[in-house]
Amino acid sequence: MRKLPAALFGSVVLIGLVLLGLGLFELGGVVAFLARAEQAEARFAGAVARSGGNHGGTFLYPTFQFQTADGRPITFTSSSGSTSQPYADGERVRIAYDPRRPEDARLLSFLTLWIAPVLLCAAGLLLAGGAIAVRAALARQRRGRA
Repeated sequence: MRKLPAALFGSVVLIGLVLLGLGLFELGGVVAFLARAEQAEARFAGAVARSGGNHGGTFLYPTFQFQTADGRPITFTSSSGSTSQPYADGERVRIAYDPRRPEDARLLSFLTLWIAPVLLCAAGLLLAGGAIAVRAALARQRRGRA
């Protein structure tokens, strides 16, 4: 019976460490992108509607237009969509783009840049840290009874 809690503990810690590692990998990708990126002002130019998801509804993915530093016009669609459109026609937003691949552009917002690394790291820390804290509390409790 003692092996099951140890296996469960090890599994939860391992899953937590994997999630933490993925979060740090994502974080590194965002930092590397921002280090090489140039910034520009983009104009909202409509949305692409895609159906699907768990609720079976339609998601709207905003499309933006901007010019690169060398004057090339670029249109890109955000990878983040929602059921309602948060932008007005022609609204201007700040973006960052890879000068070597300007179609790789991202909104300069917390949700677009940081949500994946933050959630992965938080989940990893909660799982691994929580398992370690519970195990330590149980060990203290056992020592207190002895």
